[in-house]
Amino acid sequence: MAEVPHHPGGAGAGAESLGAFALDTAVVLVWLGLAVAYLLAGRAAALRGRTDWPPRRTVAWLTGCGLGLAAGAGPLARAAESSFTAHTAVHLLLGMLVPLLLVLGAPGTLVLRAVPAATGRRLTRLAGSAALRPAVHPVVAALIVTVPMALLYWDAGALALLHHPVIGPLLHIHFVVAGALFAHAVVGVDPNPHRAAVWVRGGAIAGSIAVHAVVAKHLYATAGTGAWPDGAEQAAQLMYYGGDAVHVLLLGVFCAQVYREAGRRLRRTAPSGSPVRPV
Repeated sequence: MAEVPHHPGGAGAGAESLGAFALDTAVVLVWLGLAVAYLLAGRAAALRGRTDWPPRRTVAWLTGCGLGLAAGAGPLARAAESSFTAHTAVHLLLGMLVPLLLVLGAPGTLVLRAVPAATGRRLTRLAGSAALRPAVHPVVAALIVTVPMALLYWDAGALALLHHPVIGPLLHIHFVVAGALFAHAVVGVDPNPHRAAVWVRGGAIAGSIAVHAVVAKHLYATAGTGAWPDGAEQAAQLMYYGGDAVHVLLLGVFCAQVYREAGRRLRRTAPSGSPVRPV
């Protein structure tokens, strides 16, 4: 006969359930709020006569919000509390895929289209300020993404932080923000006065791929030893191959942007009246 699972009772269990419900509610409100705010900005831009917004950007943003919601609340989030493999899936979504999709949604450009010109100029000056230059440099952004990940997954000592009622959600926020900062630095489509050279951005992508692979291989090699939870080997495989899948998407976006930039430079430098092979 199957054993009936035991659910602890009492005030402690009730407070824990209430805290989980509050956290789920906050996650739902945040992601739905981001989706609605984006749609409202698009509507405001349309009312100002700017109706040529590419649908693919809206699809990217809304897909990112939907995946963020799925990773932060619901069955996958509940499974991540007891399954290291499910936690790895959440990490891949919140730290890699969701930020890339949000960046490809070009929210900064949409806001500039939705606000009055004077407000847009102030926002543009803020984006071009020297104070923001270090944060949007690809190397700095890559370090912000990879160093905490390496420290978190190098051994099992820090895994308890993932289930802390305060630090755990803050780590999820870090995953999204750091991932979005890195994606903006290397493949961002929003205005970026501090955009680095192609070789710097490409090098940052290559470095982040290498660090991600090393951490995943280290996790696979040490699974079953120390205090690693059950399923660490499967989690390492998901981290390695799932990370590769997102990196392929990131590299595809990067190469497409470099290809288009090269075509624009070719058209600008071609002598007047001379034929230019399409790029």
